[in-house]
Amino acid sequence: MFPLFNYIIFFIPYYLFATEIIFEHKTRNQINVENLIATIHDGDIILLGETYDNLFQHRARADLISKIQVKEFTIVSEHLVSGNEITYSGRLLEDLETIGFNKEAWSWPVHEVLYKKFEELRLPIFGGNLSQEDINNIYVGKRFSQSDTLTPIVKRSALDSQSKDKLLNDLVLGHCGVVEEDLLSFMFKVQRLRDASLAYIASKVAPAFVIAGNGYVRRDYGVSQILKKRNHNVNIISIAFLEIDKLSKTTDNLIKKLFKDTDTDYIWLTEAVSRVEPCEKLRGRRK
Repeated sequence: MFPLFNYIIFFIPYYLFATEIIFEHKTRNQINVENLIATIHDGDIILLGETYDNLFQHRARADLISKIQVKEFTIVSEHLVSGNEITYSGRLLEDLETIGFNKEAWSWPVHEVLYKKFEELRLPIFGGNLSQEDINNIYVGKRFSQSDTLTPIVKRSALDSQSKDKLLNDLVLGHCGVVEEDLLSFMFKVQRLRDASLAYIASKVAPAFVIAGNGYVRRDYGVSQILKKRNHNVNIISIAFLEIDKLSKTTDNLIKKLFKDTDTDYIWLTEAVSRVEPCEKLRGRRK
């Protein structure tokens, strides 16, 4: 059972989305950004999730990182290929594309506000993702460029049955419930290797912010799980960035559901963006 809140927020006015709505998982209480920053200062690896096409979330993360003054963090990004580090030339998009950024896949310029902040602060940025060539090789069962490094990490970080079932279920739901068994097995393997890649790079360059989708920042089956298997003493802080409609009522039941569905240290709510529902698009193609 979740403990009851000391208060219930019945309605969040539109203007509040310009600041922050953050909940701590352990206490189930709402906190402010200053509380979160104080916690981050003590962290070794900070995992910042995202809904990929949500500009509000990219702005919020850029603002959060700009307020960290005590120590300089590096950035490890899912949007970039592992093994690469940015060199700033004054042409941001070109700099990112040089180290593996795909502007079509990531719907540039949605992430521009985030990377412009990194450029402004001159933060080191390291890629953390698998290359497309690696993914293709994994699909056909061939060795890939990071096999010797990542495969042992995944084996040593095997998920328990509950976490594995949760990941498999989330992969199916994330693909509109339409996934063939062999494809699901491949997707599971790629997800775990991607988690391992992000964890490996973050461990090498810590203190670090890891920028990735919300599924990768989970504690039960994401990067956190692998980091903890590698080093029990590492201080990891995970933050999921979730959407809520600006007219929604954040009742106690809604917040309970957010905590039930999201296994991270903190949940940061932002306004939702307008988009074509992806499962509707898929169903339309199948007609």
